[in-house]
Amino acid sequence: MVPAAQRREPRRNRSTVAGLLAELTDVDDRGVHSIDAESDSVSFVSWRNHIRDGAALAAALRARLDPDRPPHVGVLLGNTPFFGTVLVAAALSGIVPVGLNPTRRGAALARDIGHADCQFVLADRSAPKHHAQDGITTLDVESADFAEELAAHLGTTAQFRTAAPDDLFMLIFTSGTSGDPKAVRCTHEKIAFPGGMLAERFGLGPSDTCYLSMPLFHSNAIMAGWAPAVAAGASIALRPKFSASQFIPDVRRFG
Repeated sequence: MVPAAQRREPRRNRSTVAGLLAELTDVDDRGVHSIDAESDSVSFVSWRNHIRDGAALAAALRARLDPDRPPHVGVLLGNTPFFGTVLVAAALSGIVPVGLNPTRRGAALARDIGHADCQFVLADRSAPKHHAQDGITTLDVESADFAEELAAHLGTTAQFRTAAPDDLFMLIFTSGTSGDPKAVRCTHEKIAFPGGMLAERFGLGPSDTCYLSMPLFHSNAIMAGWAPAVAAGASIALRPKFSASQFIPDVRRFG
């Protein structure tokens, strides 16, 4: 018999986002905190329930997707837990979130949606009013209709797909400073590797809370904010839109 001190735990796949999130499936004491800007109150969802929400969303989105086209889903959301739920759904099912920049307007934003071959767009109250492109549906994730659509999939088992490190996870647009923004392919490894590296470099762990101040459609927010929190098994704190005046109070609030 191998002594307990010499036994090795099975090696988990930490080179994919799916592998990192799978470790949080049963976590109840950590998760995602969200600040309501109007009431200054904080809501909380545990990682366990966040991942369950992701399973329901993945099933609902899969039911809408055309299987003969790339599973690209436009994401036009503020920094809310629902954006995180979309990322979880991507890890679970292989849908590909497309981070859309809400500061783009009209024809420019419609161009980005079409350029990334989005089958439809998920939007909330923070989204620009005029962004629709002919033939592409916009789903209001805060509407009663969408809530009913999700309710039909509650209880879906959170079963992470077997992903390879070089599988596509997300499309994130460049800033467009030298022309129209380009959709950059972000693989599982491109997100999971910096997440694990930064979590280790800064000594992040389950007792920490990572405050994500940058918008989640931005690569730095995903690779240097969200991913390190997931890799560390830490909690996340979100404010729908960055507030310079509330940054220090928020940091103090979450320790």
